[in-house]
Amino acid sequence: MSLLKGFKFAVPAALGIPAALCTAKAVAVKKTLPDVPPAVSWTSEEEQRYAEKLSAMVQIPTISKKEDEPYESFLIFQEKLAELFPRVFSTFENYDLNGNLLRRWKGTDPSKNGILLMGHQDVVPVDQAGWTKDPFSGEIEDGCVWGRGAMDCKSTVCCELQALEELLEEGFAPEQDIWFFSSRNEENSGGGSDAAAEYLQSQGIRLDLVLDEGGAIVAGMIPGLKLPVAAIGVVEKGFCNVKFTAKSAGGHSSTPPKNSPLIRLSKLMVEVDRKMPFRAKLVTPMPEILDNVAPYLSFPLRFLLANRNVFGGLIKAAFVHLSGQTRAFVQSTAAFTMAEGSTAPNVLPDEASVICNIRPSMQQNAQQTVAVLQKIAAKYDVETEVLFSRDASRTSPPDSAEFKILEANLHACLPDCLVTPYLMTGGTDSRRFEIVCENVLRFTPTRLSKEQIEAMHAANENVSVSAIAEGVKIYKYLLTHR
Repeated sequence: MSLLKGFKFAVPAALGIPAALCTAKAVAVKKTLPDVPPAVSWTSEEEQRYAEKLSAMVQIPTISKKEDEPYESFLIFQEKLAELFPRVFSTFENYDLNGNLLRRWKGTDPSKNGILLMGHQDVVPVDQAGWTKDPFSGEIEDGCVWGRGAMDCKSTVCCELQALEELLEEGFAPEQDIWFFSSRNEENSGGGSDAAAEYLQSQGIRLDLVLDEGGAIVAGMIPGLKLPVAAIGVVEKGFCNVKFTAKSAGGHSSTPPKNSPLIRLSKLMVEVDRKMPFRAKLVTPMPEILDNVAPYLSFPLRFLLANRNVFGGLIKAAFVHLSGQTRAFVQSTAAFTMAEGSTAPNVLPDEASVICNIRPSMQQNAQQTVAVLQKIAAKYDVETEVLFSRDASRTSPPDSAEFKILEANLHACLPDCLVTPYLMTGGTDSRRFEIVCENVLRFTPTRLSKEQIEAMHAANENVSVSAIAEGVKIYKYLLTHR
């Protein structure tokens, strides 16, 4: 905090801005959340019933398959879904997409555009190391459902389908078509979501809203912020795999030359790691996030963020250097993940390579990001080959009517939380639906702890039974308050 206190007076003075004006603004923006009851509630019996449904879903190992691979486990999983949510599967119209679920609940007003709820069926493979429970047991213990997919993303599917099941039971009649889509290959970027989006486009179907997994209800999203945040993803970063290759004549390890292939690759990686060479910028939704959280921070941080027009450069620099997570919010990132060299310990490789996974930012697209690395690689006589590349998704506007509806409803359901747009550093299926929808939002109304977030794709994945129940009730509220 000492740095912040120093900047509090030094930066405004350097810019010719009275510190008193900055202080007054920081005081004026201070807010507290209203002390009101949430618009949703549930019983302990419902908690248990929902947890048992999710447990049954987790017990079926739907490990992600490529489009052309057998997918029997997914058919078994879908049979279980039909058993758990019989009204949905008997009432909704069914569109067969090679194991990817696409269903429609027809609305009463055909002139209205529909909405789409999403969540994928597949899960990542299990590395047994570190698991303290059988990853496909679906064990309910310590107030949580445990197992691969419990959080990513079968809890989302469970909450959505249960909300729809209860609305059908209660006789709710939606004005808009309500679509449900669940792919079987989201985790390997398969083509299920492409097929669904292209089908909707081919039928001339437009959607007002797509709501997929993504942000959640989390604490500690911004250092110094004590309140939980309902983070609605409005954009997701791009994705590239790039291969860097260094070549030489090879030889015996007893007479190593200078700048062998592995050394040159190491120099490339060290320079990228040290310099973090990509363009840093606060672009939507980062300014919106900072403006939303500023009123609820303690004074030193509130002073900084409330005067973003003054401290923008400092804030940007802090995000770059604070952590890998905050750096990913403001610039492209590059992670070297795989390497190949010689096949024997006493042989110099005539060719060595590394794979770099890149997440291009909105302000520096995939081609521009790769070009930065290609320039560095050329210094060390390293070749660059792009294996796969896509840019960041389109940004769904946080000031749109659909975002505002979702925001207002979440304020009603979660009065103890801030609600803010959010930047997704990972990818989802939802980006494919930009061809039929302007408002593609990524949010699951599930409370997750830091430990639960860290268990995603790792050992001991779990989600709390209370979070499942809250998620069901929030989805019901969102669907009935549009």
